[in-house]
Amino acid sequence: MNINKLEMNCIIYTIGDELLMGQTIDTNSAFIAQKLNPIGIKIMERRSIADDRKAILDAIAYGMQNHNVIIFTGGLGPTKDDITKKTIADFFNVPLIRHDKTFEHVKAFFEKRNRPFLDVNHYQADVPSNCEVLFNKAGTAPGMWIEHQGAILISLPGVPFEMEYLMEYEVIPRLKKRSKTPALIYSYIQTAGIGESFLAKNIEFIEEALPDYIKLSYLPNPYRVNLRLSTTQEYENDMLSFKNQMIQELGDAVYGESTNTIFEHFFNFLDHRKWLVSFAESCTGGFLVNEMTNISGASRILSESYVVYSEASKMDKLGVAKEIIDAHTVYSAECAEAMAIACLEKSKSHIAIASTGILEATKDQKPFAFIAIAIQGKVVSRKVDLFYGRNKNKETVAVVAIFEALKWFKKDF
Repeated sequence: MNINKLEMNCIIYTIGDELLMGQTIDTNSAFIAQKLNPIGIKIMERRSIADDRKAILDAIAYGMQNHNVIIFTGGLGPTKDDITKKTIADFFNVPLIRHDKTFEHVKAFFEKRNRPFLDVNHYQADVPSNCEVLFNKAGTAPGMWIEHQGAILISLPGVPFEMEYLMEYEVIPRLKKRSKTPALIYSYIQTAGIGESFLAKNIEFIEEALPDYIKLSYLPNPYRVNLRLSTTQEYENDMLSFKNQMIQELGDAVYGESTNTIFEHFFNFLDHRKWLVSFAESCTGGFLVNEMTNISGASRILSESYVVYSEASKMDKLGVAKEIIDAHTVYSAECAEAMAIACLEKSKSHIAIASTGILEATKDQKPFAFIAIAIQGKVVSRKVDLFYGRNKNKETVAVVAIFEALKWFKKDF
């Protein structure tokens, strides 16, 4: 049954008891939503349900009644608890039939890996007779596409890389052909050092002037907030005009205009100038160097890193003078600056960044940190007041350090 072009709204179901028990984090529905939004399909609901026949039947019935795109992910494997496929067939009162192309693909998959092709694996090639098979080159569980009474039901495997392959190469192209909603385009403003409420206050007069066809979203993280503007292609110039007004109003708080992380912005700045960076980390415990080495090509900009957590290691590994520590403690601007300068001299890098502080509150002390940045013999430092738990505080200190370095670069380099 062909479906005319529709204004599409969608519900996403992730299936699995492990999701409901918190043993597995649901990243699949986030990925699916991120792929659907840009092509104009509105996500109305995201739900996790049990690997249970009644739960799946109820989900299909609710989805078909309230939405015209219903996407399931999970429950398509070869084991007895993977019941999605059989339950979908029962809902539509159709038999399961063997899909020959999938059968040969699954058989070859096992033969290539010198693994026995068991009877239970044959079942993976069975699909409801009323479905269009979404051929899964990335794995063994086929996706399924069913059109019924003005709605589209899509069932995808729960293995993330298999689901992602089918979304990219099978689902999105089909949905694009059927959606009459104009695709959305996005533009970003990345800010740091200004809280969400203060940010909103600064651009309130611009936000109030936005027409209905331009949407503004606030995406907060520790110490930074991303702004996302969205509209359709015909209004792109209007959107960019409002964006430029916001950037001008926010000034030094803006560090980027993309979806890159702040660490990727830092990497790009260094890589463009062929600069090297080194780190001397105490309270961040290697967080900074970990974020940099997560970026492909990190060897081009990263010289070396020290994790000097104890007082003794600060003196032994970096040569921080005992007199500085005795006079100011290790939790001081003076210690952070001495760490950064020593790291710069030892590594012969262009820039060194140091951190030291207390990440968790005590009865008498709120958490805080000092970061220091040394460039070409000059050093600056600042105190960072912290308000979260240990891990978020560690992330905050790292982000502040990179943001302060980017601000310095923008001003003097």
